[in-house]
Amino acid sequence: MTRGLFIPIAVCFLIPTALLNAHHGVAAYDYKATVVTKATVAHFDWTNPHCKIFFDHADGAHNLEHWVVEMHPPAEMVEHGWTRQTLSPGDVVTLSFRPAKDGSTSGLLIGVVLPNGIELHQNAFLLPPGETLSIEQWERRKRRS
Repeated sequence: MTRGLFIPIAVCFLIPTALLNAHHGVAAYDYKATVVTKATVAHFDWTNPHCKIFFDHADGAHNLEHWVVEMHPPAEMVEHGWTRQTLSPGDVVTLSFRPAKDGSTSGLLIGVVLPNGIELHQNAFLLPPGETLSIEQWERRKRRS
């Protein structure tokens, strides 16, 4: 009988561990910097575990970079005025986000100014913005380090 219980008990311990390892915190983002850029939305994912805004940016040499800005899950975004229809491909918005520490073209959203001028944030409590940079300024700083 005890042998028959081993597998179900093992599964009960392994599944939560796997789920916890699949999620990550916000330590990957630079909280000493805020990137602000005007962007055209390429795609808006309204999915768990994180909503995401995808946009393209041409660097100084006119090379196209694909960016993604991560957000909270939909249930939390609704509390701050967001819906799955908030953003559509082609919308021109102003994004502010914390850039990734590893230099990748990704970030963690702080807020967005919509085409109609409405500002939405993902948190009611905002940390100090740190140094505010354009994507170009952040990329130059990234190359130097």
